[in-house]
This record gives sequence, C-alpha cells and structure tokens, in this order.
Amino acid sequence: MRNPVLAVAFVAALGYGFFNTLGHMPSNKPVTIPEAAPGASPTALRPVQENVVAYYTGDEAMQAAKKTGRSTLPRFHELIAAGTPGTYTVKFPLTQNGATEHIWLQLLGYSDGTFIGLLADEPVNGNKYKIGDRMKVAEADVEDWMIRNGGEVYGGYTTRQAFADMPKEQAAKYGITFKD
Repeated sequence: MRNPVLAVAFVAALGYGFFNTLGHMPSNKPVTIPEAAPGASPTALRPVQENVVAYYTGDEAMQAAKKTGRSTLPRFHELIAAGTPGTYTVKFPLTQNGATEHIWLQLLGYSDGTFIGLLADEPVNGNKYKIGDRMKVAEADVEDWMIRNGGEVYGGYTTRQAFADMPKEQAAKYGITFKD
C-alpha cells in the first residue's frame, strides 16, 4: 500500500461481492490508494471503486464502529440462536501482499470460537484469495457482523458509518433499514 496510514475497507457489502467484482481484475499487487482530492485533508476518505473505500487507519468514527461491532458480538450470537432469518456475515482484516483490507465472510457455521464461511467479496490487494473461498476466522479477529434480510440489516456498524460518510442520495439508493 502506498500510504501506510490508509486501510482499504469494503464498506457496503450489501451486494455480497456483486458490486466490487464488476470490472475488477485481481492482480498480485496491492490496490493503489488514490491521492486525496485537491484541498482535502490527507486523511480524507478515498474511493477506490464501487463499494471499496480507503479509510485513514486512525479514522475515529470507523474505529468506533469497529469497536461497536466487536462489543455487540453477543447480540449476533443471540440472533443466530433465535434463528433470525437472513444472510449472516462477519467482517475481518485480510492481509496479502503487505496490505490489509477489511472484508466480509458469509457464514456457513461456527465452532469453538471460529467462524467458517465463504469470502463474500473479491479482495483488491492480490490474487491469493478470491470471492467464494472457504475460510476460517477467529472470533477475536471479527471487526463487525451483519444479518441481512432484504432491506433490513442487523449489526453492520462499519457499513452504517460508511453510509453516514457518503452523500445521502447515494446511501438512499441501497434502501437499507438498520436494526439493533
């Protein structure tokens, strides 16, 4: 990654891979983080592609969203145990080629503190992993969680923050209602 203070985040995994696979050709090199817009702060958000944005690693709002995601994991387990309908995903950091991105895993199961699932997005930092790869993620590495049933989403705290950071018209196109 050109700028080590930026991290790539899949911010709106509402299409579970659909949006960021359009026109995306993975390579064995990390994605190039665009320069800040003229006059913008060096820590400003930097759109990389349709639903991929580079956030400054010290972005307080995104760090708070991750903290909320981690601290509410017991709620995620409650909703799973209750059989809440929807697609279950967790977000975790994935590092390859020396760059870290924050990406969603669509769950197949959970055992002994480990989520098992399929990579829900096409990584942008290399070609070691691809959408649909089976992976295991330790619960300790989970940054966020989401249950999506149509336009209703439980959790998704990093996605909520990403929506707050985008123009209201763009966020409204997704037609999402967040629930706790």
